[in-house]
Amino acid sequence: MGAGAQHSFEEHRGELEIRIEAPTLPDLFAEAGRALAGVMHSTPLEAPVRWSDEVAVTARDREALLVGWLNELVFRSELAKVIFTDFDITQLSERQLVARIRGTQMRELRNPVKAATYHGLSITEHAGGFTAKVILDV
Repeated sequence: MGAGAQHSFEEHRGELEIRIEAPTLPDLFAEAGRALAGVMHSTPLEAPVRWSDEVAVTARDREALLVGWLNELVFRSELAKVIFTDFDITQLSERQLVARIRGTQMRELRNPVKAATYHGLSITEHAGGFTAKVILDV
């Protein structure tokens, strides 16, 4: 985990707001991925299988990029039954993200996230780094 990066949750009916704080933008995106993993409860395989892949996401701006990133992780988690917990952001601009993602394959995902939404979405920069808010449809 990036030094100083953290996340918290606020529940809504059928939604969960994630508030993410991190010193850098790459740390913010990596912490968002870890927050998503924290929401997606699962049943591990008896012999854990490690999974690794590369992800590339493009969007119109960095807020849409955050939603696209989380939705790509949701899609890949559901497809392969993998909870991704380790993220190496290798390229990040206002409109593109490339990352190496690693996780553990699960027997089942018990609490899948449907999608990250644009409702209430924000990324703000401040003296200590970045803060983001994103609502997940659960």
